[in-house]
Amino acid sequence: MAERKRGKPKYRTSTGGNGEQETIALGAREEAILKSVIREHVLTGEPIGSRTVSRGPRLDLSPATIRSVMADLEEHGLLTRPHASAGRLPTTKAYRLYVDRLISPPRINADQSKAIDAALLGHHGEITDLLEEVSRQLSRFSNQVGVVLAPEIHRIIVEHLEFVRLDPHRVVAILVGRSGVVHNRILQVDAPIEQSELDDIGRYLSAEFRGRTLPEIRRILEHRLSEDRAAYDLLLARSLELGRRTVEAETAEAEVFVEGALKLVGNPEFSDDPGKIRELLAMLERKKTLVDLLSRVLRQEGVQVVIGEGNSGEGLARCSVVAATYGADGLVMGTLGIVGPTRMEYAKAIALVDYLAQLLSSYFSGPEN
Repeated sequence: MAERKRGKPKYRTSTGGNGEQETIALGAREEAILKSVIREHVLTGEPIGSRTVSRGPRLDLSPATIRSVMADLEEHGLLTRPHASAGRLPTTKAYRLYVDRLISPPRINADQSKAIDAALLGHHGEITDLLEEVSRQLSRFSNQVGVVLAPEIHRIIVEHLEFVRLDPHRVVAILVGRSGVVHNRILQVDAPIEQSELDDIGRYLSAEFRGRTLPEIRRILEHRLSEDRAAYDLLLARSLELGRRTVEAETAEAEVFVEGALKLVGNPEFSDDPGKIRELLAMLERKKTLVDLLSRVLRQEGVQVVIGEGNSGEGLARCSVVAATYGADGLVMGTLGIVGPTRMEYAKAIALVDYLAQLLSSYFSGPEN
């Protein structure tokens, strides 16, 4: 893959509603204790008490002081208790503050980046294989669910158009994108067309529309076809008509690759209600909710962190999604991300998503970039 300069990933959070985020002023001691509670809860999945926090590194505070601060954090809506005698759990608001202000700049581990590069190296020929491997690597290194939304055909930059005659009334239209993505469709034709004529049509359309997206090509063709058709000779008229039918909007559902769905089963967040995990697994199997969620990210810049109730759809209210877009030449082509419980290692997830999004963007941009 082409090398690409990587800096600190940009990311933002969302929790639904009107998108506004409450600003909470915390002192250094409150921030340290909140970070400790979240880190311990991420590791154990259990409510965290003051004694557990007091044993943490760099906290020279008594359990009594920690209990007092934790009570204050509870009043701020950052911690909650499942029952009076238990320790405390971070809230969605706490995770949002943690991601926005408390985690260190996300950086991928060097050994992980080498392993990912090696895994993707063998999947340059087939786009489908490459995207499946990306979802596997996301799941492998996050221990959560890895998802990749494949490039939608209307986002493809056209490099080449070709037509192959099947029989007198059927033609295969072959559309090749700049990145190597190939789409085929069979077209019915009223009048027979010889292969030599199809070759001429392919050469003309390729030269005319190389470097454009399908919506751009469709607008140009529709405009030309609306003009006086008598002004065109037969070959040009057929070229325009075949071109128009080739780039008509696809109606097929967007393809999404999902890896590691069963990794959610062991999380304690779902152990209290088996129905919830069944609902979540069914949603991942249907994939439509994931496609809708990832498609929303297509309109955003940088790594997006959608926490808890900000996720619409059955089964996702207890989950977080870390996602980013990939593309080429300034054009967004698809999305990739990680789905897991709100008790997630966000810094690791952000770094993984950012790294793989940049790798895919490098691939689709081609070696010259």
